[in-house]
Amino acid sequence: MVCPHCKVSKKIAKHGTYIRASDKKKCQRYRCGACKKTFSETHFGVDYRLRKRYINQNAFRCLCSGVSQRRLAIILGVRRAAIARRLIRFGICAQHNLEAYRRDREKVTCFNFDELESFEHTKCKPITAAIAVEDKTRKVLAIAVGRIPAKGSLVHLARKKYGPRPCERRKCLKKLFHDLNACVAPQGLVKTDQSKAYPPFIRTHLQGWTHETTPGRRGCIVGQGELKEGGWDPLFSLNHTYAMFRDGLKRLARRTWCTTKKIEQLTLALYMYAWFHNLYLDSKNRRQLKLVWNH
Repeated sequence: MVCPHCKVSKKIAKHGTYIRASDKKKCQRYRCGACKKTFSETHFGVDYRLRKRYINQNAFRCLCSGVSQRRLAIILGVRRAAIARRLIRFGICAQHNLEAYRRDREKVTCFNFDELESFEHTKCKPITAAIAVEDKTRKVLAIAVGRIPAKGSLVHLARKKYGPRPCERRKCLKKLFHDLNACVAPQGLVKTDQSKAYPPFIRTHLQGWTHETTPGRRGCIVGQGELKEGGWDPLFSLNHTYAMFRDGLKRLARRTWCTTKKIEQLTLALYMYAWFHNLYLDSKNRRQLKLVWNH
């Protein structure tokens, strides 16, 4: 335990208890001998200083099940700000959990990765989200989000209205492979499409790995346009996970009026759903899908 005020881990002693008003839970208080300040065990929790803690788990499940923030606020009878505040907490908590999952799990020998595209505020401001998925279990391993310039017929309109937009694709892929270093084996198999941007990164960060490419195909009607038509798909685990991302997060669904206003919020939402997705694949009892703080 580290003091949140002076960041000292020594000279911390128990300093009584108190009853939390929101749920009548008995909480332990501590006192730091270095700075003489006190704090409680709840300071390190995901629900620190949040009122109406009884809605947290239901809000977590609904936000990852295709319910928008405004609609969820109506369902739970709270303000929209209460849901937006929890989305930030849940995303940060899920990011910590995903980092711990990569650090503590067995080494991965086969995974797929690709980029999922969305936008912030308007289609003239596209966003790329590189996501790595384990091949057999379909569990999400790492996520990296960045801005990219507009493409196709929107190039001239985007430059005219918003000016030049930076391309963070290389930075995004570099972060993805940096995070994957904690959970990948010395040798294995990585599957991608035939994008020319991927081989240099794989040769640099995954030396000794085999790179298998698959030609791109048209999306079928079902599966949010992510599942591919034409029979067996070698990248099914990746495309199926992408389809679940688009179906579970309202802001990513095809033909929706729920859009992302800030890239930081989209990043947190992706982390939140990724952890929910991994919990669902792990949990034998689907009713026990709870978000817990894990360092």
